[in-house]
Amino acid sequence: MRDLGEQRPASQDEARLARRLARYLATWPAIDRQRWEQNCAPADPLDDPGYGSTLRLASRHKIARGYTYWLRFLDEAGWLDPAAPPGARISHARSAAWFRALMARGNAPFTIAGRFAELNLAIRVLAPEADRTCILQPNGASVRQRLFMDKRELLIPDTRILYAEGLRLMGTAEQCRTRRKALLQFRDGLIFAVLSARARRLRTTAQTMATDNLHRVDGRYRIDYRPDQIKTGRRDSVLLPARLTPFIDRYLGEIRPALLRGTDHGALWVGTLGKPLAEPGIEKLVRVRSKALLGVAIGPHRFRHALGTTAPLVNRTEPGLARAVLDISEAVAAEHYNRANAIIATEFFQAEMLAATQAANDHARLEKIRRRRE
Repeated sequence: MRDLGEQRPASQDEARLARRLARYLATWPAIDRQRWEQNCAPADPLDDPGYGSTLRLASRHKIARGYTYWLRFLDEAGWLDPAAPPGARISHARSAAWFRALMARGNAPFTIAGRFAELNLAIRVLAPEADRTCILQPNGASVRQRLFMDKRELLIPDTRILYAEGLRLMGTAEQCRTRRKALLQFRDGLIFAVLSARARRLRTTAQTMATDNLHRVDGRYRIDYRPDQIKTGRRDSVLLPARLTPFIDRYLGEIRPALLRGTDHGALWVGTLGKPLAEPGIEKLVRVRSKALLGVAIGPHRFRHALGTTAPLVNRTEPGLARAVLDISEAVAAEHYNRANAIIATEFFQAEMLAATQAANDHARLEKIRRRRE
């Protein structure tokens, strides 16, 4: 069992973000730092919480980083008055000038749009009463309109292919030349399979604890997440496919202990040095393995797109299947399913995916027999 005093696996990432956030804030004028700390402080439960007090650390870090870029621009242009309040430093003219500066630096359209979005949110935190029209629509037109932004084309693979790849990686792990590579390939395969089957967010995946979250019930594994581990802030329960039970058993009994190298910190996913596998590590392994499979690297969040696209194709009689499996939000899921229907829909989806995987294996086996006869 994990000692309650130990840090959770995401603590390393959060500590890193906290240090970076502190460095950004240290470069700000005193009035900006004071307002940020005041407006981001936890709110009294009886008061109306301000926007800043509702932000997670990762969001505060991202917004503060974008606002730091804005302050640097103002300083370089000679427009930064440290004594002026944040809301007094914005204007249509300055937004237009910043837009041109970002364009001149070669920033991509989505990067420019992101910078303006971060500035908008920063002013919302620092000066809630300020009119942000000059940021949202500089001189009467939105930044996206000025950039003529088109939706980026994304490779959305069939989640059944990703799931089968996870099973293949685990099934062929023993063929690796070294024991270390075999351990890592098995771990990567299990991560692939779990992401393909349930597609929880990267932060949630990295925070999964072997003892606190993972439970074996009636021959299957279930992951129960606390509200603070979920983006939507509400509990989530994930029933994993029965097909993965023997693989998870082996991972917990053999693979994970071998990767730990001693002290058990409680994290489900373990890195090469025995420490918790944090978000960057999961991101990297998914990109490396997916590029080997697809020829193009995809990140963990693309598994959510893949599941959302594949689910309606697997069971066309359940139009809300993807919403139920992904558990996107209570409101959206409730349009088509109550909790019982969501579980049933998930089981339909998993059964179809298992059948497709088995059919592919049978086809490969028959093809192998045919070649031998020839």
